[in-house]
Amino acid sequence: MFDAYQVQRVLRGHLADDDALETLARDDATGAFWVLTQLELVVVQNQQIAERVARDALEGDVEATDAGVTVRVRGTGSSKALVGTFRKANRFTGALAAILDSSTR
Repeated sequence: MFDAYQVQRVLRGHLADDDALETLARDDATGAFWVLTQLELVVVQNQQIAERVARDALEGDVEATDAGVTVRVRGTGSSKALVGTFRKANRFTGALAAILDSSTR
């Protein structure tokens, strides 16, 4: 809960009026928070918004192995990839996988 509170403080004033936080997870390699809102994927690092991509522009994949879960995403037409590493599958990685899976259909 404390993580969600911290992230919401950072996002305050930076989201559209009709947007809200849905789920988040902490990247185990970098400590950054990966946040899914209703409209965007936002990466919060060091109490600042480091990256943001509209959900409808997301491309990439979520790969689960015995060692953990790796997320690789980018915005449509962008060559810059965002890579996140999580020790195990969680609500965030499941939601992101569902979004990416539905965008390829």
